[in-house]
Amino acid sequence: MKINYEFVTGEKLELEVDDSIGEIVIEMEVLQSRRNRTETRRHNSLESMQEPQQGHNPQQFVDEKVDIEQSIEEADERERLHQAIGRLEYRDALIVRLYYFENRTMEEIGREIGISAMAVSKRLKKIPEKLKSLMS
Repeated sequence: MKINYEFVTGEKLELEVDDSIGEIVIEMEVLQSRRNRTETRRHNSLESMQEPQQGHNPQQFVDEKVDIEQSIEEADERERLHQAIGRLEYRDALIVRLYYFENRTMEEIGREIGISAMAVSKRLKKIPEKLKSLMS
């Protein structure tokens, strides 16, 4: 089976492939085409939301209830927290990631890193103070 590709540059390439591979490539292209069509249907055009539509006001993106300053401060605080986590000892940072971000139990964490669940618990109690000192 021959597969033809045309690159953005206009260059064309023709490849000879086994029929089974060709069928897989065709199936992948069909699936990608369907996904693209689905995505296109789900999204409104930005221009249609900004320009007036025959007697209608354009849709606005501003939410008056959102405090932009507070949102920026919260984002900055989250960034500082992530940086502080990155400066923790490797094992403490791993415990934070597994417990808070991957919702693993203390028992699971202990088994994974080779310590008891009680040791994980003790470390989890000390980590907030370490983070506070790293963030100040």
